[in-house]
Amino acid sequence: MSLFESFPETTLDTISQKCKVLELDHEETLCEEGTFQNNFYVILKGKVLVYKSRKIINTLGPGDFFGEMALIDHQPRAASIRGLGPASLLEISDDFFKEHILTEPKAIFALLTTLNQRNRHSLELVSVEHQRLCCLVHDIRNYLIPLSISEGYMGQTLGLMQGTHPNEKRRRGCDEITMGLEKMITVRSNLISLIDQTLHVGLKKLSQYVKKPDQILDLFTETIDEIRYHNNVKGKKLALIIPPYTILKVSFNYLDIKRVLQNLLINAGYASNPGGLIEIGIQNKRDEVEVSIRDYGEGIPDDVKPLLLKEKFTTKSHGNGLGLLSCREIIEDYHFGRFWFESETGKGTTFYFTLPLR
Repeated sequence: MSLFESFPETTLDTISQKCKVLELDHEETLCEEGTFQNNFYVILKGKVLVYKSRKIINTLGPGDFFGEMALIDHQPRAASIRGLGPASLLEISDDFFKEHILTEPKAIFALLTTLNQRNRHSLELVSVEHQRLCCLVHDIRNYLIPLSISEGYMGQTLGLMQGTHPNEKRRRGCDEITMGLEKMITVRSNLISLIDQTLHVGLKKLSQYVKKPDQILDLFTETIDEIRYHNNVKGKKLALIIPPYTILKVSFNYLDIKRVLQNLLINAGYASNPGGLIEIGIQNKRDEVEVSIRDYGEGIPDDVKPLLLKEKFTTKSHGNGLGLLSCREIIEDYHFGRFWFESETGKGTTFYFTLPLR
């Protein structure tokens, strides 16, 4: 193999004598993503699976190697490794790697060649998945088209129920159906706007990020009324707390701030006990509006706190960890506000974000 082909016989003898062979069983985990491990491995026989956050990255076989980056930059493992059938690995320690591998120019060249190939492979995977995602989002937009037809039929039916003809009477339930129809039209319009925004980002088209000065209270009350029907929030008490004389007019993107509120309220509902209280606070702090979403659940464990706003982390069985990352991006990158949280074990968690008044 290219890694060892330039080594003198004496060095190869030293490797064979001082480095041990590790036997890995089928589906046995060798190392976990995010852990520290000071060993470099060369696959002698069999195959291993490389995966990150439960996503398969690559499959490596005889002659391939891994673990060199953790020894070079002393950072945690970037991916997890497990056996894909029985496998035999040559295990090389940190000290041995630095003394015998990194001192051989051709071995370094072999390492760089492999790293470059992996980088190209990763870029190709990203490109393919990015295109696939854009196609999926595009097709989701098409699936919303029949909703407008349904809205048309409902509008016609509503017209008959309202008793517009002289010989017809207005029927009960017209107001409820009117509200439901208006909500359907609004939600469809909002979804199309979000899909178009996603496609613009995905296709790297230049588009202006629209923020308009408006009263934020209407957005809050609308979102609270809608989110009550979410499974995580249903049955919980939602309280909106606004001190007197609070200035509520700010410049913001309506759909994106609504996304932030939805994510935070759903998370607070998940963390709350049945029938628990969720407090939504709005107050002025100097030249900004500060919003807080507080639950009275068990709080966030200390070992989770450093990870929460930095990577895709979730404690929900069906979660994906994207909600808080989305919130932070919307507030900090697009609205130039601040996004943070405070939590105490057994007493609950409060998420905060700010929006500049100017």
